[in-house]
Amino acid sequence: MSKHKTVLVFGATGLVGQKLVNLLVDDERYIVVRVANRRTKNYTNAKIEEVLVDFDHLAKYADSFKVDDVFICLGTTIKKAGSKSAFEKVDLEYPTEIARMAKQNQVAHLVHISAIGANSKSSNFYTKTKGRAEEAVWQVGPENSYAVRPSMLFGDREEFRLGEKIGIALMKTLGFLMVGPANKYKGIYDEEVAQAMIFIANAAPKQKAFNSSELKAIATNF
Repeated sequence: MSKHKTVLVFGATGLVGQKLVNLLVDDERYIVVRVANRRTKNYTNAKIEEVLVDFDHLAKYADSFKVDDVFICLGTTIKKAGSKSAFEKVDLEYPTEIARMAKQNQVAHLVHISAIGANSKSSNFYTKTKGRAEEAVWQVGPENSYAVRPSMLFGDREEFRLGEKIGIALMKTLGFLMVGPANKYKGIYDEEVAQAMIFIANAAPKQKAFNSSELKAIATNF
């Protein structure tokens, strides 16, 4: 595997995205860590290249896609987005366009964050949208495109989400009850997801989607 790789990260300011950027900076295989942000974060590490993008006009940034790997860590909530259509824009339309641009620019590997239970035929709007996004990325993206499906994420968010805090507390308390098929619903730390994403991009496995228990297992050997 080449030790002189370049990478482009979308969603670098999110919970997993921040961990991912930090890990990529420390990874000797990557010499350039390019991040696509709406607003500048004033990075100081010389390895990081920040590109300010308008997500509604990604075609303008084709040169930024001339990298080896692309990671998509975009995601929002319906409450934060304000409507179902706004949610779809972030969690479906943007990943699809990024995947299309990645393929056009011959990106070798693409890994994007989906969600546990993602299914395009689901009756639940959230999991249905995530499932549609997975299928779209696989259809229009690079051959080596992968989805990671974490369950509840553990980590320190900049924004406070009461419901999520309660859910995390319960998950940590009752997680030991989740065995067998339910194991994939156990919570997972943001850094574990980031570690697994990097491993998947470099291993290029045949498997296309990974649930929380599989991500944890990969992170253990990172």
